This record gives sequence, C-alpha cells and structure tokens, in this order.
Amino acid sequence: MEFVVKHGNDYPSLERLAGMLNRTLVGTENPVDSVQWELCQEDGMIRCQFPLGPGPQDKKSYCDRVGRVLAEYTLSDQEPSLLRGMFRSRFGLKDEVETDALIGEAVSLLDGEPEIGENWMGRGRERRLQKLAIRFSHYLEDNERIHLDGFLRFRLSEYRAEVQEAAETAIEERLMEKQYQEFMSLLKTMVEWQEAKTSTVHVLHGGGHAFRLLDEEMRPLEQDASDDKSDAMESFGEEEQEEESRVVSRLLAASPRQLYIHTPEPESQVIRTIMGIFGDRAAVYPGLPAH
Repeated sequence: MEFVVKHGNDYPSLERLAGMLNRTLVGTENPVDSVQWELCQEDGMIRCQFPLGPGPQDKKSYCDRVGRVLAEYTLSDQEPSLLRGMFRSRFGLKDEVETDALIGEAVSLLDGEPEIGENWMGRGRERRLQKLAIRFSHYLEDNERIHLDGFLRFRLSEYRAEVQEAAETAIEERLMEKQYQEFMSLLKTMVEWQEAKTSTVHVLHGGGHAFRLLDEEMRPLEQDASDDKSDAMESFGEEEQEEESRVVSRLLAASPRQLYIHTPEPESQVIRTIMGIFGDRAAVYPGLPAH
C-alpha cells in the first residue's frame, strides 16, 4: 500500500508534515513501521509504502494513524493559514500584528477553555481533531493519493464553515472592544473637562455587583436623575451588568472632586472601568471604611 500526500507549493510546510508523519513511526513494535516517508523535491509530494498483512485491519490501522497526523497538521498549520486568508479577503485586514492577534482569538474560540486537570487543549480542539482524523482515515481507505489543499477546499465544508464562524465572532468581539474603549475615552474626557459638583464620594463595593454610594459625610448619595450622562451610560450598558452601569452613571452625574473606592476586588472589571474614567480623581482602598 502506497500513500502520496500533496500540499500546494509550500515546501517548508511539506517538510514539517513529513517530519510529523515519520515521528508517528518512531518506537513502534512492528519492524515494518521503520519505513520512512520521503519528500520528493521534484514534484513536492510525500510518499511512503507499507507492506500489508493478511488482514484488512492492517490497512485500517495505517489509515487511522496517517489520518490522525493529517488532522493534527490541518489544525496546527492549515487552520491559521485559512484564518489569515479569511481575515484578508473577507474583512480586508492588512495589518499583520492585528491579523495575528485575531487568528489567536479565533483559534481560542474554536478550542474552548481546557477544564481543570486536562491538558492544554480544550475540548473544541480535541473534537475537531477527532472529526478530521476520521474524515482523512476514511478517505485513505479508498484512495492512495490525497491533495490536502483540495481536500480542505472541497471535502471539509463543514469544518471551514466552523472556522469562518469563529473568524466572524473574533472580528465582532474586537469591534465591540474598540467601541467600548472609544466610549470610555469619551467619558474620561468629559470628566476631565466638567466642573466638580460634589466634593467627595465613597464607593462601597462589597464584591460582585453589590455597591453603595455615600457622600463626604458617609450618607447615601442622592441620585440626580436629570443628568443626561446617566442616561447615556445606561443606554451603553445594556449588554453589561445593569447594576455596574447604574453605579457608573450615578458617579458621572455626581461628578465628584475626589472619589474613594473601598473594595475587596480592586482588579474587578467595574473597578478598573471607574478608575479608567475618573483617573487621578479616584483612589482605591482595600476593605470598607472604619466609620
């Protein structure tokens, strides 16, 4: 049985694939497995011959092993290239640094987060790996030649659609993050230019979404419902935690000269947001005030 693998004109990539295929044969008990995959420089094909035993299981075993390697190569080499092409052609991205970052985000979306005690791969990656390995293995059982680029283009439409969805999600999340940062910058500028209405405000953060706002005499802060910045913040915060948006809105309306934030979670997102908007006016203190 002979396997022939073809993959475009990317010779360095073919060398990596040949190395991956040969590493699967290292340390096996079957002496037949010492046969090496050979990369031909003339035609850019990787070839290997396997003497078959008397049973059909020998062929299936080889196909499964080769299919697994081709699946791993698809995820490690072809998937980033596929994403790069999508970001360039579909979304018109030209900045390589931004494209690389989006590729990383899309792959993370596809892989998912690994659970505690598992290896670095998330369940999404292992699921894709198994599905691709089965597709490659079944194809090799009936065909001795495979062109990886053509196989990816014409026989893995479901996989390509999944990758495209991850690319679109990564773009949407990046756009939302840019819009959020622009809005935060606008609020910070507003705070810097507006006149202080209140001398001091204390933010008592009990953790999570539990907040209390007090004035300089530690009395509950009255809410100024007429301030239009409050409405603006609440409108923007529809997709965020409602309580956090309400707190930021009330602080914008109060416009304190000095803001004291008492919290056991100084690194939480809402605290970082408040600090980012109010800048030098704000200071963080651990725990709650003594009085």
